[in-house]
Amino acid sequence: MSSPTTKKALRIGVMMEGVQLSDIMGIDILGNLSETYINAVISLDPSGEKYKEQAIPMEFFYIATTLDLAFMTPSVMIKPNVTYDDCPRDLDIVLTGGSLPSTRTPEATKFIQEAYPKVPVWFTTCIGAMWIAEAGVLKGSKATTNRGSLPMARKLHPEVEWLDQRWVVDEKPYDGLDRKGELWTSGGAGAGMDMIAHYCLEKFDPEFVNEISLVPLEFEVNRSIGQFYNA
Repeated sequence: MSSPTTKKALRIGVMMEGVQLSDIMGIDILGNLSETYINAVISLDPSGEKYKEQAIPMEFFYIATTLDLAFMTPSVMIKPNVTYDDCPRDLDIVLTGGSLPSTRTPEATKFIQEAYPKVPVWFTTCIGAMWIAEAGVLKGSKATTNRGSLPMARKLHPEVEWLDQRWVVDEKPYDGLDRKGELWTSGGAGAGMDMIAHYCLEKFDPEFVNEISLVPLEFEVNRSIGQFYNA
């Protein structure tokens, strides 16, 4: 009898030092699709068993300059589990929230520069796009940032094509041969949540995503999570 195929874990990095806490909360949408979460759901509601085969093994890397408690707004302290120096560069997904320039350390800049071409999918929310632009990796890319910060972004980083959209998807450099790299940048935290929800609906089975992640988080299934502002 053949043994079941072991799924490769999806390795997800979250840059968390000095960021707006709401900017990285979209990670919970992905986390709800994990084997760990779905096993917990099944223990409470056996009907969740039908999604067990779709559950995704995940490993999360919460990254900061040191392993000391990392400050986030609003006065939240969270313990990282890896430093920028030690974090693998070839993660599957990285999420960069918005941080003020005063909290952007040389170690973080080095991580962005080294990891950017090795990571197939990179998310930014709010002024996180300005953070990675500051590291020099967005030259020639289409991107967006917090809507109120677009004039500043265009002034500071004219090498980037800044678009006035809730989120923007563009190709990015990626050293892997199996797929194209994807850059997903969003405006403020709410747009970032919608962006990650849209990504999950696009990449995984929509029924699975809705029933296991979006509905429990009380996203309205028929609500527009559109890419463009209404006005």
